[in-house]
Amino acid sequence: MQVITTDVVVVGGGAAGCYAALQLAKKKIEAVIVCKGLVGKSGASLFAGNLVIGGGLLGNTPEQGSNTAEFLIKYHNQFLIDQNWAKRCGQWIENVYYPELEEAGLYFRRDDDGNVVTNPGKIRSVAANTQGNSGVPFMDLRRKQVMKAGIRRLEETVVTSLLRRPDGSVCGVFTVNCMTGEYSVVLGRAVVLATGYSDRLHARSTGTREMSGDGIAMAWRVGASLVNLEMQWWHTNDVAHPPTWQRIQIYPNPVLGSEHSARMVNSAGEEFFNQQVDDPMAFGPYTVQLKALVKQVHAGKARYDGGYYAGFDHLDPKEIDAYTTYGKPFYQLGRDPRDGPLETAVTAHYRQGGILVDNSNMRSSVPGLYVAGGVSGHSNGLIALVTFDGKTVADGIAADIGQLERGTLSEAEVELERRRIEAMLATPGDGFTPVVVKEQIRRIMWEKAGIEKSHASLTSALDDFERLRTSVLPNMKIRNRTRVANYEWLDVIDVHNMIDAAELIVHSSIERRESRGPFMRTDFPDTDNENWLAANIMVKTDNGFRFEQSPYELPFFQPGFARRNNMSVPW
Repeated sequence: MQVITTDVVVVGGGAAGCYAALQLAKKKIEAVIVCKGLVGKSGASLFAGNLVIGGGLLGNTPEQGSNTAEFLIKYHNQFLIDQNWAKRCGQWIENVYYPELEEAGLYFRRDDDGNVVTNPGKIRSVAANTQGNSGVPFMDLRRKQVMKAGIRRLEETVVTSLLRRPDGSVCGVFTVNCMTGEYSVVLGRAVVLATGYSDRLHARSTGTREMSGDGIAMAWRVGASLVNLEMQWWHTNDVAHPPTWQRIQIYPNPVLGSEHSARMVNSAGEEFFNQQVDDPMAFGPYTVQLKALVKQVHAGKARYDGGYYAGFDHLDPKEIDAYTTYGKPFYQLGRDPRDGPLETAVTAHYRQGGILVDNSNMRSSVPGLYVAGGVSGHSNGLIALVTFDGKTVADGIAADIGQLERGTLSEAEVELERRRIEAMLATPGDGFTPVVVKEQIRRIMWEKAGIEKSHASLTSALDDFERLRTSVLPNMKIRNRTRVANYEWLDVIDVHNMIDAAELIVHSSIERRESRGPFMRTDFPDTDNENWLAANIMVKTDNGFRFEQSPYELPFFQPGFARRNNMSVPW
């Protein structure tokens, strides 16, 4: 078994993890990136559609700059955010992030006259190359920067556990190479978890295959506190058929270079949402869309898994072909966008909550464990925000480095983890395959902890998970016993992380006794700013867990009401 020693172990190769490693390298702090897929080629960052313009960038007026800040706090986080952090982040994005990207060679789409193309409106965005595909060139750039900096990468390598010193502080990770089956231990002064926020825990999800709640599960096992896990965002405009296309979105946001947005139509042919008409302030109108869809579902004119439509049949196709990828699903199905919309369905997207951090340095509640990006619980994700986390965590570690001791190998702890992982490969059961168990977990989350939920449905989900734990997981059927490129083995590891993360989300959903934005409790339909404009913190204890609340301060923007039915709240 290989043992690697470094200063910092970065788990995750997306926008947050790459930038953290790059910033650490600039500070002469050695980092190793461990990535379940390929650095810059896996995870959620690849799917960034566009880049929101903040502050006074690219001709933004003061009003547009203020609108962007309001959007982040109100529509993007439903006021569950540190507004002072949002201000610091916005200033960095304006003054450092965009200038740095252009200097590094990231191409922002321009018109024939050389002007950067933006969408019109109260909030503006740009695209790197093409709207709908901005994450690909962005992460290509980051991968090249990581390689040029000489940062070591362990790719197609899954981290199965965080390793600790005798005092409980985190000092490394245990890994399995997905291609060779070989084990490695990577020791460091600190570990940065940057595993992302779009975990594939529901029957329909934008999360990629490798996103299975690993960061949440591993952090919880070593005692890290969690926050707002229940706050799940949803896409409402994702293609319903074929199911493998569920990540393809009929983009609802303002179309680059156009005055229009996609429109949504119910089963009766009635338009029920058009972003530029209904709410141009909601640049990312997912929650506003979702509320409009819920009303259609209640009226029997749509379902969450289909029965309604979205498209661009009110646009000239040249408008979506000029600067976007949004005509592609129509053309691939042999359709002209002008012929009518495609059937769409709801898909689980970002998770707003995650690991509790001090957002000034990205420390978790466990010494030695830092967090960056969407797996932290301080904001809903955008590629710029998670990049700011990479900068912040590097600064935090640099400030702490003198007090962070080198990682030490606990042979007993490593042996326990090796035996746990070996046992998963040697499971003698004749029951369901791990892929089927994954589907069962996702189905439970979709049906009982999905868009609309209640105490009854959530406790029923916990009962289902207990049944899986006691009767199904120990009896999983493993047909492939080899170590080489054995994705069935990886599926077994994923199953254990998924069920742990899913249970934690359900417990957090039970605790938040209100509805807020995309979080909808049928038994608590009101948004309750008197009692629940607060962080919902889950703390691990010796015999389970407890919940704590921490109210959010409101220095710049306020909701303007104490209590109101969530369906009537315009964000």
